[in-house]
Amino acid sequence: MHRILIIDDSPEIVILYEKMINNYLQNIDHINTIIYTLNDFKNFLDDENNFKEKFSLIISEIELHGENIVDYLEVLKTYQPRTPLYIVSNKMNLNSIKNIFKIGALDWIEKPIVPEEFAIMLAESIFKGETFEGKYRKLRNEIINFDEKNNLEFFMLEDKISTLIFENPNRYEGHFLLGYLYWKKLKNINLLKKHYNAALVLSENNIKDKELENVIVKILEGHNNEK
Repeated sequence: MHRILIIDDSPEIVILYEKMINNYLQNIDHINTIIYTLNDFKNFLDDENNFKEKFSLIISEIELHGENIVDYLEVLKTYQPRTPLYIVSNKMNLNSIKNIFKIGALDWIEKPIVPEEFAIMLAESIFKGETFEGKYRKLRNEIINFDEKNNLEFFMLEDKISTLIFENPNRYEGHFLLGYLYWKKLKNINLLKKHYNAALVLSENNIKDKELENVIVKILEGHNNEK
């Protein structure tokens, strides 16, 4: 029996989650526990009976009725350290993104969540498999948040992305991330251009991560304007 904990103050969102869960897990035994308010969350944390069995997945907002709940999620993670925690919210900023990864969240997904992203959450928790898209999102978040002065973190990220490229030679995402990493750490425009061009070729000019692509294009355009 898979136990799924949903923390969100919107009944409409919860109904959507439950529909997608029931759709993907229609032949798998599961039960959903719903928390709508901060008071409910506090009472839930105070009852040790709620943690006699492990949850398979936790899906949570960052706020409940305007109250930030990161501190309570941190307590929850002490009870469920190995349970994947996904933050699904459009109320995030750079500081809150850093905080949720600090307490052990596996990933952050912006609302409104689409079925493909929801399927990835289930694949990486209920079905115990990490998808390529999940690996990409985690590496992307690590690059966005990493400190350019931290050489060890840079080399670790470089190694992770190089492994992704080696294991998936026909995919463009590794080159896309590696080029941006080299720019962020080394400010090396040639390496950025080289890996971005490789990503364009492998993707047949169809890079899906438009947000990061726009950042890279602006960097390249700015460099060309300086010449």
